Amino acid sequence: MSKVDWAAISDRLNEHSYMQGVERTVQRVTLTAEVFTPTELVIDMLKRLPSFVLGPGRTVLDPACGDGQFLVAAKWIKIIHFGMTEGDALSEIYGIDIMRDNVDLCVRRLGGGTIVMGDTLRPSNRMNGQTTKEHELMIGLFGSERQQILSFDAEQSTAS
Repeated sequence: MSKVDWAAISDRLNEHSYMQGVERTVQRVTLTAEVFTPTELVIDMLKRLPSFVLGPGRTVLDPACGDGQFLVAAKWIKIIHFGMTEGDALSEIYGIDIMRDNVDLCVRRLGGGTIVMGDTLRPSNRMNGQTTKEHELMIGLFGSERQQILSFDAEQSTAS
């Protein structure tokens, strides 16, 4: 990607001030270990990926999306670099976060996408503030049966 493309993506990310819109008390940070990623770091990390990784037909999932820094960058890479429509780009973007305000803020920043409240480490746990649809989606994606199979597979591969 060109310097011009990266500058445009950085500008889009900076339309939202760092950690804007989320009240981050000491108690919240202690409870959630929540850390937001600055724009410069997001850009630096994404520059290191082969560009095809975010291309058309490639799904982007952030299992701890926060306010959407990585997902917003992925959306604009899909649009600016690959020429995708906003709707097509958003159809390939998924995010999960444990905090309702982060989920809502991420959806606003992206203008859509599939962003849900859930716990990717314990997907079958029903969270306070999580909608029934979000909970069902988490179970469908990462449900307890699937986790048991993945755990069993991991145990088998370490035993061999």
